[in-house]
Amino acid sequence: MISNIKNWLEKNKKIATTFAVVLILATMFGLAFFSSRGIFGDPGDSGTMDEVAHVPASYTYINDLDYRLNPEHPPLVKALSGVFMHFNSHIVGPEKSPSWDDVGQWEAGWYMLYGSGGDPKTILDLARLPVMLLMIFLGFFLFRFASKLYGRKIGLIVLVLYAFYPDVIAHGRLVTTDVAAALGFVLAVYFFDQALRKRTWKSIIIAGLMLGIAELCKFSAILLLPIFFVLIIIKALIDRNNITNFNERFGQNFKTFLWTTIFSLVVVWLVYIPFTWNTPPAIEHKVIEMNLAIDSPILNKYKNFLHKFENNRLTRPIGHYLVGVSQVVGRVEGGNNTYIMGYSSDKSISWFFPAAWLLKTPISIILLAIFAVIMLFVRRKKTPDDWWKISLFSVPLIIYWAVTLQGSLNLGIRHLMPTVPFVLLMIGYALAPIVNAKKNVLAKSIIAALLAFLIYSTVTNFPHYISYFNELTAKDKRYTRMIDSSLDWGQDFLRLKQYIEDNNIQDIRIDYFGGSSVSYYLPKAQTWHAYSGPTTGWLAISATYYQSSKLTGKIENKPSYAWLDNFEPEAIIGDSILVFNISSEDLRQKNLTPLNIVSQ
Repeated sequence: MISNIKNWLEKNKKIATTFAVVLILATMFGLAFFSSRGIFGDPGDSGTMDEVAHVPASYTYINDLDYRLNPEHPPLVKALSGVFMHFNSHIVGPEKSPSWDDVGQWEAGWYMLYGSGGDPKTILDLARLPVMLLMIFLGFFLFRFASKLYGRKIGLIVLVLYAFYPDVIAHGRLVTTDVAAALGFVLAVYFFDQALRKRTWKSIIIAGLMLGIAELCKFSAILLLPIFFVLIIIKALIDRNNITNFNERFGQNFKTFLWTTIFSLVVVWLVYIPFTWNTPPAIEHKVIEMNLAIDSPILNKYKNFLHKFENNRLTRPIGHYLVGVSQVVGRVEGGNNTYIMGYSSDKSISWFFPAAWLLKTPISIILLAIFAVIMLFVRRKKTPDDWWKISLFSVPLIIYWAVTLQGSLNLGIRHLMPTVPFVLLMIGYALAPIVNAKKNVLAKSIIAALLAFLIYSTVTNFPHYISYFNELTAKDKRYTRMIDSSLDWGQDFLRLKQYIEDNNIQDIRIDYFGGSSVSYYLPKAQTWHAYSGPTTGWLAISATYYQSSKLTGKIENKPSYAWLDNFEPEAIIGDSILVFNISSEDLRQKNLTPLNIVSQ
């Protein structure tokens, strides 16, 4: 029986491979779709923090061809998210809200989701669906990329590693740009490789188009320029015969690089044109002033320079693009409050991302990645083609990680998303000789076991993918490890609502971090903050506020939630919202005095 199946698979490789790819990607889509939308009594993910700003921008880019909202991100992903919303006549955009002329993206989002009369769950479902499709396309393309480099079997293994990567599922179903950025990086590197190999105008134009798409997905794609520059040097070194030949090869590669970059900028400009077409010059002027608000002689000159572009529909996109780039640079340099593993800082933490990667990455992928790095050094016989394949995944990894570690924006592991495909390609390189060999039964069994464990771990964490941590962290301790988009982005508010209703809780104070409206879903609940101090009764506190209050409390000399460390939560909703039920006797036993309650 087994031998007959093997024989059939061997004879029908294409059919079997196609079936496997479809099954894997369908499973990934199902995990993403139903964890977002809800199934089997679970209400699904509520609105997350950044979606409040992204959703109205998505709608108005398509509906109004107006780019006044959310300029700190390129338009492509949000525009795609706006397509299904545009064709739903029941959705009311933010154009009627007072925040529209005031260019208030957050106010516009709260109005559109919770003040316009529409159903916020429907709006989010429609806006999220295109991002999920991008996630699936990235999986398919990554399979093709790995298959071309290492063969069909490795392509399938890389696809399984991708499809059951919890952080990819988590952020591949939200109206955000992180997974799309990963797609942009992979497309750009793949087609730049093709351009360097073929050096035809067609291949160069396609490479420029893909680089432009990457830049339109997320501003971090600017890192592709130094990545490409290093790659053309390596390619010249690999292909050279002597010093003279190296100079010639480098010159040819540099021309490819230069034309690819030029075409990408043209693509960015052309795509920005329709989305800024109906943005009034006065609004564009306000966008520049609001988003570059620091008063300094140098910045004022820069703003005056940008204002020169705003009155013409063909030049306005240039100024708007530069505003977005400037905002990102400012955020990275400025930093933010950071929490990880009990350590808080109002500046960057040098070890944040390495620690976050070890906490949030599945154990199977950690072990395979370590093995892959070892194999890069152990395998000494490498052909020029091997060195080039290694360069295609190692250069993006090294440069992206180097820049990330130097930055100050320690918000969450999602900022490492563009590196995920290249880590998986690195693993594919290490596994190829083992998997493609006829023997190595033990090694193949270990690989199969690691893949099975990955699938089990991911499926059993359904639907809590934003709050996923690997097995080294106990489930009830996740909130002590990281916060914000790595654990608590507001996705569990509907689950909190369900818990309150199921337990018939009539009076509760809520300090919620995320993209849902407390007053919309729970009009009888009181909003409450850490500076109210110890109190009694039912309390529901987002882990982000729970942990970050301990830093801001010290800085601002206010009470924090540190007093709650003395108590065990009554429940932890979706790993991210802590629910307490505190009595007067509880406070007395801990020698705590209730302070006045501040409700807002």
